[in-house]
Amino acid sequence: MSSSVRKPSAGKAGGSRPVRFVVGGIVILLLGSVLGYLLSQSTSTAAPSSGSQPVSSVSSNVSPQNQASFDAGMQAMLGRLKSTPNDADLLVEIGNRYYDHQDWSNAVRYYRQALAVQPANVNVRTDMGTAIWYGGNAWGAVKEYKTALSYQPDYDQTLFNLGIVQWQGLHDGRAALKTWQTLLKVHPEYADRQKVEKYMQQIQAGLEQPSGARGSR
Repeated sequence: MSSSVRKPSAGKAGGSRPVRFVVGGIVILLLGSVLGYLLSQSTSTAAPSSGSQPVSSVSSNVSPQNQASFDAGMQAMLGRLKSTPNDADLLVEIGNRYYDHQDWSNAVRYYRQALAVQPANVNVRTDMGTAIWYGGNAWGAVKEYKTALSYQPDYDQTLFNLGIVQWQGLHDGRAALKTWQTLLKVHPEYADRQKVEKYMQQIQAGLEQPSGARGSR
């Protein structure tokens, strides 16, 4: 299984939702594969500078027919929203559609509106942080993940994502180690424990190298 930031699955705002993988389970497989490959190649505290940048905000391989279908569906949902502008479930659904379409800015826009209604919705705030990360703003993603954790400090999905962005976005391996140590402490039976431990070993190996050796890579 490739590594990547994850997104909780679509569902009711505020509901408990199973983890939905960026790789292997949703429509942005290519994005997850690219980021997963880059992460798997890293053996230091940070990804190569050219590989840590998120990809473009909108998928380039959407066919005109699929785009037209997407646009029509969105227009219908946005029409419904006009009569119920504070419908958090609908706002989340719209955000999820934009997310799956890799339109990160609009995904963030509607997630943010949903959070104005339900600020403690940890799933949605984690989704928004992930969209912010893919949109190119690592610090913004970390801010949202930490806000989500202020509501639910042991949420495994957010802890996993936070560690990835600390490592690959902020190039802060020590912060990622601390985050994932917390994850494995509060969730000793975490489903992807072996994957997290592998990442932690990669970071630790980088930290143990002489600074000159790290800088020459």
